[in-house]
Amino acid sequence: MKKICSCLLLLILAACASKPQLYPNEKLKAVGKKAAKDDVERCMADAEEYLESGEGKKIAKGAGGGAAIGVAFGAITGAFSGNMGSGMVRGGAVGAGVGATGAALSPDQVKRNYVNHCLADQGYQVIGWD
Repeated sequence: MKKICSCLLLLILAACASKPQLYPNEKLKAVGKKAAKDDVERCMADAEEYLESGEGKKIAKGAGGGAAIGVAFGAITGAFSGNMGSGMVRGGAVGAGVGATGAALSPDQVKRNYVNHCLADQGYQVIGWD
């Protein structure tokens, strides 16, 4: 149990530390790294605010609802196969993916897309996330 909690904490911290990596285009060269970093932080703060909005919460509920449905189906199929616990875990994982797809995107994907768009509007080019 301790190992599982440690792994979850690391995943959460890794997700929180994720930042966009900018292509060194003319915009980045013109404003410099400090100003670009400030722009990234501002876009990320705006994205967090968006996720707290009604639309952002609706997207997050889609992923959670899919996970709950997946757990229920996993329990049913697990009961027939003789391994209900394993079925619930697999069903939850699949359900979360399906729920996120059904609701468009997961909160992390929405945040990244929001930040990418915000930065693109300012002339930056995001080439990836670390």
